[in-house]
Amino acid sequence: MRRITAALFIILSVIIHNGNAFAQETGDRSKFNWQAVSDPDELNRAWKAAAVYLPESVGHMMIGQFFADEPSLNTLISNKLDGGKIPLILYLPPCGGLMGNNRDDMERFSKLGFAVIAMDPMARQYSPVGCYDVEQRYTEYYDITVAFRKAELNYAVARIKQLPWVDDRQMFLVGSGIGGMTAAHYEGTEFVGHVIEGWGCHHPDANRVGIKASPQVRIFAVVSKNDGWVRKNPGFSGDCARFLKDRADSVSMVVDRPGHFVAWHSRSRTPMIKFLTRDIAVDQAALVEDIPLVIAAQGDLITLRLKWTVQSIYSAAQTYCQQRNKTSYLMDNTHEGLYQFACM
Repeated sequence: MRRITAALFIILSVIIHNGNAFAQETGDRSKFNWQAVSDPDELNRAWKAAAVYLPESVGHMMIGQFFADEPSLNTLISNKLDGGKIPLILYLPPCGGLMGNNRDDMERFSKLGFAVIAMDPMARQYSPVGCYDVEQRYTEYYDITVAFRKAELNYAVARIKQLPWVDDRQMFLVGSGIGGMTAAHYEGTEFVGHVIEGWGCHHPDANRVGIKASPQVRIFAVVSKNDGWVRKNPGFSGDCARFLKDRADSVSMVVDRPGHFVAWHSRSRTPMIKFLTRDIAVDQAALVEDIPLVIAAQGDLITLRLKWTVQSIYSAAQTYCQQRNKTSYLMDNTHEGLYQFACM
């Protein structure tokens, strides 16, 4: 009963998140609140609610609503660094805002030595949620969500320039889905490189095709050939390879894992890490595959030890049970770092 109650609480929290009005309108695009896109108060809400993952150099931690007390936290981090600076990743989430997969990826990036910042689009009082319907067809939410990501990116860049602990020579822009397209089209030169996940440089609108980033910016692009959204919307099908031919130190990859979230796929993981850490020192342990250690697997029971992220635990259990044509259910996680699942 406790788990069911917690699940209901999470669902309700998502629905009424910060009391905002989710843009679920259909039909006439004029129904959308376009003024909210660049409203400075709304952007400040998303900034103050940012998720920030900090690296080991300042005591590895995740801080929600990081910038609610920005001066105090700036002082805390600066003191820990003793005047030094750390590299930074600005993370642009997909249509639905920050989800579990995105947060797991942010944690992984922080373990490479980066501070990782993602504004929370859903902290706005008005925020579009989702770019596609239940049939995975893109809808009229798409355009306004793109506009929101662009506005949030520009706002974040201006605010990051005021952070005294950021190494502005080692800043990267990472985007997933619509966030990836936004990263591909950002023309500023603040970032050393852009990582584009889950968007393959193709679009039904010719104005949104390709890479528009400055020629001096390196690009790492990865997309899945089994992305369900692309299959439903063939105008998005393709990868970024032909747009990177004349761009130095840039990479385009296609992997076979389903979905948008493929940057940490076993094939793309190491090349991406090398792309990000080319000019910075990184703990080589971070290059090890983040596969949870299986403690025991017998019949319909599997026990795993948490090695990196909770999401990796659930994914491993799901894979194990799917091989048995069953669904995984969490049975016990009372022991520190141990998770037991049953296949039913």
